Amino acid sequence: MNGSVQRFVKSQKLLVGISSVLVVFAVLYAWDARQLAPMFSNIGTGALMAAVAIGVVLTFRGSGVVNFANGVITVFVAYWYYGLRVEGKFYIPPLPNPFVLIEIPVNWFREEGKYLDLPNWPTSIDMPGDRLTTAAATVLALVVAVFLGLFLHFVIFKPLRNAPVLAKVVTSVGLFVVLQEFCRLRFGELAKTGVPFPLPKGKIDLPGELGIVPKNQLFLVIVVAVIAFILWAVFKYTRFGLATRAAAENEKGAIVLGFSPDFLAGANWVLSTLIAGLLGILAVPLTNLDTITLPLLIVPALGAALLANFTSFGMTVAAGVGIAMLQGWVQYQGAQTWFPKGVLPTAGLTQALPFFVIVIAMFARGKALPVRGAVLTGKMPFASAPRHVLPLTLVSSVAVLALLFGWNYDWRQSTINTLVAIVIALSLVVLTGFVGQISLAQMAIAGTAGFFMSKYFSGLPFPLAPVVGALVAALFGALISIPALRLRGVNLAVITLSAALAIEQLVFKNKTFAGELGALRVDPPKIGGKDFGPNNTALRVLGFKGRDEIPPSAWFGVVCLIFVILLCLMVVNVRRSSTGRQFLAVRSNERAAAAAGIDVARTKILAFGLAAFIAGLGGTLSGYRFGSVTPAYFGAFASLTFLSFAYLGGIASVSGAVLAGVVAPNGLNFNFLENILHIEQSYATLIGGIGLILTAVRNPEGIAGAPRLVAEQKAQRKARKEALQKQAQESRTTGVRQ
Repeated sequence: MNGSVQRFVKSQKLLVGISSVLVVFAVLYAWDARQLAPMFSNIGTGALMAAVAIGVVLTFRGSGVVNFANGVITVFVAYWYYGLRVEGKFYIPPLPNPFVLIEIPVNWFREEGKYLDLPNWPTSIDMPGDRLTTAAATVLALVVAVFLGLFLHFVIFKPLRNAPVLAKVVTSVGLFVVLQEFCRLRFGELAKTGVPFPLPKGKIDLPGELGIVPKNQLFLVIVVAVIAFILWAVFKYTRFGLATRAAAENEKGAIVLGFSPDFLAGANWVLSTLIAGLLGILAVPLTNLDTITLPLLIVPALGAALLANFTSFGMTVAAGVGIAMLQGWVQYQGAQTWFPKGVLPTAGLTQALPFFVIVIAMFARGKALPVRGAVLTGKMPFASAPRHVLPLTLVSSVAVLALLFGWNYDWRQSTINTLVAIVIALSLVVLTGFVGQISLAQMAIAGTAGFFMSKYFSGLPFPLAPVVGALVAALFGALISIPALRLRGVNLAVITLSAALAIEQLVFKNKTFAGELGALRVDPPKIGGKDFGPNNTALRVLGFKGRDEIPPSAWFGVVCLIFVILLCLMVVNVRRSSTGRQFLAVRSNERAAAAAGIDVARTKILAFGLAAFIAGLGGTLSGYRFGSVTPAYFGAFASLTFLSFAYLGGIASVSGAVLAGVVAPNGLNFNFLENILHIEQSYATLIGGIGLILTAVRNPEGIAGAPRLVAEQKAQRKARKEALQKQAQESRTTGVRQ
């Protein structure tokens, strides 16, 4: 009986799905018809989620890449439409002034006030007339989308075709950072409102107490549904669609049949950016045009794509609209008297809802993402054994002390920022570099330590308070590790990103926990009764103090340095120990590790807990640094940024973590760019994102692994040269004998 039911459900998925939805609506209507009104009024948001999700499904089916930047692509194209339609300008992507390399050496020999100032890049091109028509602006913006899709495929993701999952994930994260910074630098921080587009106006009154549906939102849903239907037909009945499906299942077989996976991937990238751009333009009248709102839709969009198993366009649309309607239902329930508003903030629960959807979807499915049959499989970054640990530690410590005590406040601040970033990067070295588990929640986990230390453990003496706070973060890390027992790769990246958003919304922005302002005060650390906080610039120890009286204190930097040294040595010892060898064995092949007697589940939980503990210490140091902990610093976007810079530095080694701290936001590299090269600090994140993409494409080992790769390539060239010489000599010897 059960077998026949299962066969019927599988054969009639559409009928069963529609029937289930109708039953749910009937039950809700009988319970309280008014709760359906906010659900129907939120379908426009669902259409946007579905649009972003369709792009994710397209790029995955075409190239095997889960594009975390697809939400930003919608904004990117919409901003260009705004410039053309409202301001009559075609904006040029921002780049630092290349002539700065000429200005700097010349100005070294010039007096102040007589500096050479060469022209900068143009920022925009004025179009004919004051502004373009809606049709012209739309067409030109979509042309930008086409070129963007071609660029993303041929320049960025085609070289990563056979790269490991980690490289593809961090590259899409780097793309997220770059496109977001492009929009922020060129169009500013303020949201653009009132951007015109001729969408239907008015509303449709639904019967009974079902409320209303704005016509513009309904139009958006119809457009998304039509696009999904067209894509379904293309992939089911056309040669292009069938070829894409074949390549997605087995690239080798597709090549044998005469199909080019590269062409198919490029075409799907163009389709993805076109759809994202078009829906971004259509969404302009419905939502504010900024660099936060639409990019954040990537989390529920990933949930919708997962529910559709990254294959079905129709299911993707249904899931996107369904998640939005479910959010509307939660908002209605949050307004009821019985709802525990103090424990669960309605707005936060609404934003965190995709996390629970993703968890349920993954565990209900019981299997991972469908995997493309790639021709080759890339390797993870090489986790080299630490060498020359003591000399490098001493030299680095002396350099840091010189920066803290011998340079001005700018360099002290950037040095302290670098030290804190090193701690966060070390957590990613343990988790991602040693064990291969991709986490996009490390900054959120770090924030839990800072928030709990401030809220509950502020009365404990230093350093007990930060250690206890870090232990709380370790518990959060262990909880997040539970999905990792069944998931890996992109799946784990998706669920950790949604977990970061859930922590941000339910913990950091919970007024019951974090107060009305969303910020908790952190008292400065005290050692021996002395204030070692960043604002106590008058503190002298052994007669030494900072060069000036401007915060931060040099001795607070020493406290951070001690933490960094201890944690670096701890990670070095982990890498050398049997635990480190177990970590690397699990990263290499979980089945082989289990066959060798390694408890894979225990190893993963240990790695997540240890990495979270290290990140938690970084979160507490950050709290001491700012004197408070706020959601702004520990949000989901911050986790994306830190993974980017950790990979850029070299995610598989302690030296890579140190370099990641140097190039991290507001670190030493940022200060160098601003004060030495005179490149605006606002460009530093953009440069870092571009550097990350170049690193992922050209050098997956990161900056720290570059010398090893160069030496390896040199050895390979030498071996090839010697082999050719030997072959030529053997040929000559054979000729003489004949």
